[in-house]
Formats: sequence, C-alpha cells, structure tokens
Amino acid sequence: MCDELTTADNERFLADGMSRRAFGTAAAAAGFGLLLPSPANALAVKGRDVTIRTADGTVDAYFVAPATGKHPAVLVWPDIYGLRPAFRQMADRLAESGYAVLTVNPFIAP
Repeated sequence: MCDELTTADNERFLADGMSRRAFGTAAAAAGFGLLLPSPANALAVKGRDVTIRTADGTVDAYFVAPATGKHPAVLVWPDIYGLRPAFRQMADRLAESGYAVLTVNPFIAP
C-alpha cells in the first residue's frame, strides 16, 4: 500500500541501483536453483495436460499431483510467455513436496 513514505523509499531504492556484479550474482543464484535436485522425501507424482472450458472458449493447463491421497491445491499463474517447461518444472517440484498443482496458460492465441 502507498503512504507518505512510498516516494522516499522508491527514490532511495532507485538511487542505489544494481551493479553488474550484483546482477550476475543474482542470475547465477537463480540458475543454480534450477539445478537443485528433487526435494527431500519427494513423493511420486503424476502429471497431465488438461483443457478447461471457459465462457470464452478453452484454456490449456498442466495438472500434477502426488500419485495417491488428497493434497492442498496450488494455482500457478505464469507470466506473459505462458505455460512453458520452467513452469511445468516448478509445478512438478511443488507436487513432489505434497501439493496438487494446476498451471494455467491464459495466453493462448484465439
């Protein structure tokens, strides 16, 4: 939420900026995170592509959940590039941790 300090906070943050070295470090950390193995005590999962009917047509999605039992749900809403392998991988890792995950692709061509 905005308050009387928001402008000052934004100016202070933008004045500090991010150096090339800090950006490179952050990018390397993110890349390393993608290479991490499955979570400890990972559950066996089953995933499949699904189609969801809406008032405006259909939407494709990826659903993955642990192979047995009931689990809490997570809805993953991807960015503008839509449903791609990185989001499927995130869904798989969440499912291995015990969640039923639906990743929707709202950006399909008509």
